[in-house]
Amino acid sequence: MATRRTQSKKTQQRTLDTRAAIMGAGAQLFATRGYAQTGVRDIAEAADCNQALVAYHFGSKGGLYDALLEDAVERARVIAAQGIDDDRPIRALVRTFARAIGSTPHFVPMLLREYMDPERMLNPQTSRTLLGMMALTRGVLAALPEGSPARDWDPQVVHLAIVGPLILFLVATPVRERVMHEVDVGVSTPTLDEFADGLSTIMEHALQKN
Repeated sequence: MATRRTQSKKTQQRTLDTRAAIMGAGAQLFATRGYAQTGVRDIAEAADCNQALVAYHFGSKGGLYDALLEDAVERARVIAAQGIDDDRPIRALVRTFARAIGSTPHFVPMLLREYMDPERMLNPQTSRTLLGMMALTRGVLAALPEGSPARDWDPQVVHLAIVGPLILFLVATPVRERVMHEVDVGVSTPTLDEFADGLSTIMEHALQKN
């Protein structure tokens, strides 16, 4: 009996490892090649597994793609669940998105491709996944104190005002670091956390004036 349990645990672990390998391979390929230029065979080869296992775990290439986006959103949910600072909810929200986006390197290039690929954006599951991130913004605005004008702000506008700069910061990081290394232009080189705090301060001031 003990031997069977041991074998079962090993099988379960192999299944989890295979799933993780497929997600890792898919994330890398989707981020660098895009959805249309990535095939199931490419993913299987990169994950060192049989093509049938991609379908077994995710149903299809599209299922894997949506699972990767949902994984990034779930990371944001988990971080947000750790608690939003009631005194500075906007800063907490910006930090939540910064940590979630920063913890999934594939998410930014995949997200950019989403907005440039109408076929994928029209996919209902993909749209619901992306809207899940905006729901976090809506929740924070709704939690602001009674009488705060910001409670009536359009959640999508606030969401884009947060996520847009964070994405640009991450996309431009390699170029920015190279320029800073080659040319002394006398400006700071903030980390993602430092940039997020600076962005939240700007947004807090804007909200206080409205």
